[in-house]
Formats: sequence, structure tokens, C-alpha cells
Amino acid sequence: MFKENIYIKNTKNKGKSLFAKKSFKRGEFIFLVAGPIVNKGTIYTIPIGKNLFIDPVPVDNFGKYLCHSCNPNSGIKQRTMVVAFKDIKKGEEITIDYAMIVGKYGDEITSKNRICKCGSKICRGKLGAYNELPKKTKKKYEEFISDYLIKNKKRNKNET
Repeated sequence: MFKENIYIKNTKNKGKSLFAKKSFKRGEFIFLVAGPIVNKGTIYTIPIGKNLFIDPVPVDNFGKYLCHSCNPNSGIKQRTMVVAFKDIKKGEEITIDYAMIVGKYGDEITSKNRICKCGSKICRGKLGAYNELPKKTKKKYEEFISDYLIKNKKRNKNET
């Protein structure tokens, strides 16, 4: 099913990325990130809980090629469903703000690898993490962030 929705293509400055084979409306399902659950993060893993990650590399899942943008057109529902954050046209690159899935960065990524190459007019200059976003951006992303970030947010509110 995923192959009906997306394809992989080389980009000028980011390497391989995902592109839409058809148009998507806001909130529409695009693909599911799949792979084994591991407890050590890498530059390709998708965090799904405290010290839990999905690694799309061993199963050659499309999630490996989901590139970051500070002005994304996709987001995440639950922990692994990539959905359209805004309308996406056929042929458009599918991007996500990594801050929609990453609470904070650890040693899985160097500061050099956090340099953003998205080229957006609103580029922040580095790959973001949810805990670094301004309140206005968190509000804008509200329905399109990983469930584990929502649970952490609720847990932190209850602790204060």
C-alpha cells in the first residue's frame, strides 16, 4: 500500500527523500513507519517511548527516508502513522519536523548532524526537538505529534 502513496528520490542537498505519488488532504494517512523496536537511538530511529525506538533500517521501511523541514507538510499520529499536516500535492517532497517525534536529543546525533538543510524561509538552523519549540509552534503541531510526547507533556503537567 505504501508504494501506491510514496516513492524515494534523490534530492540536491539531503540525499534520498520521500515524495508523494498522489495528492493528500490534511489529516490523510500517508504511510506507517515499521521496524524492530530497539533501546538505542540512531539518526534513523523513530522515538516511541523513553529509551524505545523503531528502527526502519533493517526492514528497509520508508521511514528511513523521511526528511526534516522546519516547515513540514506531514506529521505523526499515534507513534508511527505519518499523516498529512497540510495538503500535499502529487510530486511534492514529504517532510516532517523532527520535533514532532523527538522529545530531546541525546548522543545518537552530533551537533554537526543537527544542522538543518531544509531551505525553508522559516528555517531554525538546526534540527529541533519538541522541548526546544516555542509554545506557538507546539500549539500549531498539537494534533500531529507522537503520542509519547503527548503523554510526557501530560505527565510533566501533573508533576508540577
